[in-house]
Amino acid sequence: MIRLLCTIVTAACFAAPTQTSVESTTAWPPAVPIAPRTGTPTQRTPTSIQAFALPEEQWRCSFSIVAPSAERMRLAGSFNGWNPNACDMHRDADGTWRTTLTIPAGTHYYKFIRDVDDWMPDPRNAERAPDGHGGQNTVFAVGEEALFDPSRTRRGDDFIVSEGLQHDPGIWRDLESTPDGGFRIASRSVAGDVESAELVFSDGRSIPLESRGPMGVFDRWSTTVPSDADGLEYTFIYTDGAHRVRDPKTYELDREQAMANQVRTPDWAKDAIWYQIMVERFHDGTPTNDPDPMRPWTSKWYEPSPWEGKDGQTFYEYYVFDRHYGGDLQGLKAKLPYLKELGVDALYLNPIFQASTHHKYNATDYRHVDESYGTGAGDFERTIAKEQLEDPSTWVWSESDLVFLDVLKEAKKQGFRVILDGVFNHVGTAHPAFRDVRTRGVDSPFADWFSVRSWTPFEYDGWAGFGELPAFRKNETHGLASETLREHIFEVTRRWMDPDGDGDPSDGIDGWRLDVPEEVPMSFWIEWCELVRSINPDAYIVGEIWKVRPEWLDGRTFDAVMNYPFAEIAFDWIGARENKITASEADRRFTEHRAAYPAEVTFALQNLLDSHDTDRLVSKVHNPDRAFDSGNREQDDDSYDGSKPPAEAYERARLLALLQMTSVGAPMIYYGDEAGVWGSDDPNNRKPMLWKELEPYEDDGYAVMDDQLDFYRTIVGLRRDHAALRTGSHRTVFVDDVQDVLAFVRENDDEAVLVALNASDRNAGVHIPVEADGWTPTFCTPGGPDLSSVAVTRESPDRCTVPARGGRIWIRKK
Repeated sequence: MIRLLCTIVTAACFAAPTQTSVESTTAWPPAVPIAPRTGTPTQRTPTSIQAFALPEEQWRCSFSIVAPSAERMRLAGSFNGWNPNACDMHRDADGTWRTTLTIPAGTHYYKFIRDVDDWMPDPRNAERAPDGHGGQNTVFAVGEEALFDPSRTRRGDDFIVSEGLQHDPGIWRDLESTPDGGFRIASRSVAGDVESAELVFSDGRSIPLESRGPMGVFDRWSTTVPSDADGLEYTFIYTDGAHRVRDPKTYELDREQAMANQVRTPDWAKDAIWYQIMVERFHDGTPTNDPDPMRPWTSKWYEPSPWEGKDGQTFYEYYVFDRHYGGDLQGLKAKLPYLKELGVDALYLNPIFQASTHHKYNATDYRHVDESYGTGAGDFERTIAKEQLEDPSTWVWSESDLVFLDVLKEAKKQGFRVILDGVFNHVGTAHPAFRDVRTRGVDSPFADWFSVRSWTPFEYDGWAGFGELPAFRKNETHGLASETLREHIFEVTRRWMDPDGDGDPSDGIDGWRLDVPEEVPMSFWIEWCELVRSINPDAYIVGEIWKVRPEWLDGRTFDAVMNYPFAEIAFDWIGARENKITASEADRRFTEHRAAYPAEVTFALQNLLDSHDTDRLVSKVHNPDRAFDSGNREQDDDSYDGSKPPAEAYERARLLALLQMTSVGAPMIYYGDEAGVWGSDDPNNRKPMLWKELEPYEDDGYAVMDDQLDFYRTIVGLRRDHAALRTGSHRTVFVDDVQDVLAFVRENDDEAVLVALNASDRNAGVHIPVEADGWTPTFCTPGGPDLSSVAVTRESPDRCTVPARGGRIWIRKK
């Protein structure tokens, strides 16, 4: 791996054993040899990259490639969501193409894109990694991940990498306040280097630090201390073999600093049980707004309607993507009681604004709800005829807008929170601003909104290369380059968060899910999130970010992300076969992932198992051992089995759902999972919702599975009824790799909930080492395909059987 450094570790950084005796820690500072700091400034780069350190673990990186015959060069990588249009390069006179951008510290992957779609690794950087599609990505690292190499360390060798001993009381990772008024204090050492660590105070107290396991290139060490330590000085002592060294710095424990480090998220979001709804496929509440043509709701999925394919199109190319089934907001309102009975209390709606597609990610207008979701054809055109796009004072409410506001009011009355999908990176080609630009060119007042490459001929960038989705112009300073575009989005934000504009946001939406936010520079989101919280301090903001990205959740931008890494770990343990990980490895990875974010954030993460962008939960289980969200489209991989999965796959899907409902983080159900809907990735993950009153459906086996629905109602109810499952602490108490069992306790001041899960195909007899008395058996999955009833046995944790592909739960009241 190419490693870009501001310092390097020399031999002197590995502190040799010292014979100095260790005195009592009552002396201050402790009489323990100080770990030397001997790094020397340097800069190592491949010839194609120059990197310069910035504050807050950011790096300014300049990339270059020599390509004199290329007509266009772009840079795409893990740092910009692999968006081919996020970073155009500029050509020098000698044929060298260059671009500069700011990226966070860490390991990154990238490619150059030559001309239209020639993706190529960096010819001047030999470090490579498979790209998952038969090619190679280029790899480089900046910051600490470039500086420290855990492969060079070994516990018990009497050596400690001194430069790797780190503590910064100015960041949440190392100092946070706790709810009881105490403190959580943490430090880091290079992974695999240190055997033990302790925290020493100026009043003589010494507290062992607990190992939290590796996180990247570091091991994390932490402990909690009581409130009476406020104001004391402290330092750290590290031990490896016979060698002990202390942090060369001493620190003062400062409550104000700990409070300042604390990232806050809305309390309700930590308690939320989410349900994701694609409105067009959820329920058709009225025929008055049905689009034309419209598919019958219960029709065979893979068979064409009479009008489909007449022009030579095939199912996947492309008529399935143009289908409409008539789902609308009236249908959502009618099914609120169903959702209430299911037990969910927070709704995430895929885009609902005016657009031509079923998914609505090609917005025609952010100001208005799609007429096919409201009052029907003609509503939109009648409304915008009264308005000027650039003048918010002329904006009015369409009839379809009022339908949504009525549904929103009723949902809130029934106790639901509601967030909308904000797609502020691109629009559709029917958007009035883009149509004006296409007609008037540089004379359009919206000319600076879009990423236009050429005015004559007219060429522009579309999201992910799709011409149907013209992308907005970006810059580092403001994120979205156009001031009038930013103001337009700010006005749209105010409109939906406080519809009557009276300063009371209770009549507005409760927050936003943001589509592809990494493709818009963070500077825009910092400004936008500040606006959102000024309108409603209790608003929830969640980003579609697929990997661990702590820099996006530091209090300046989002409250949470869609927690795809949770799903990836869960499937690697419960859903995989040949490539499955052990229970202990799953526990290690879950622990590391929970430590990646502040606790306030971790409790609010949207823990999902599938979505409109992946294959369905049960189909994913039925097609195991594929990289997460890879090889899951039937049109691209004919080995994917898109038929109804067998009973065993549903059992494992239920076990995954049980893990989801008992884990730290706010669970999110994708519509229909609870009823048994299956399908590969887009488009087959977007089938019409199953409803009893509409049966029979024409597809064999496509019907509400009562046992599945009852199971979901039960486990959702468990989470709803026990606060410890929502916001309690998490402690692993038992791992058995032979039997593939993992058990953990969720706990708060009132109760403890013990959860035992068995990912194997055999019943497991286990002894779980917890307090023997006071546990009440509460839940048990039967060891078989019939889950129409939930059996609760009387076994206690100290000697019990955990069903194959199932789990047990006990409650202990305090």
